[in-house]
Amino acid sequence: MENGRKKIWICLLAVILAAVVIGLLYSLSTPQEKGSEGFLIQRDVQENSCDI
Repeated sequence: MENGRKKIWICLLAVILAAVVIGLLYSLSTPQEKGSEGFLIQRDVQENSCDI
């Protein structure tokens, strides 16, 4: 019983570690645009718009 639990924990940790490594590699491989860091949604701003 104890041997089976140990194998499950090792497999679970291996899967989590693989997911973290794949996520880091994916985030480092995608090109990043300047000025858009930290925002998920970009909004177009119109300078001369008045809604009175």
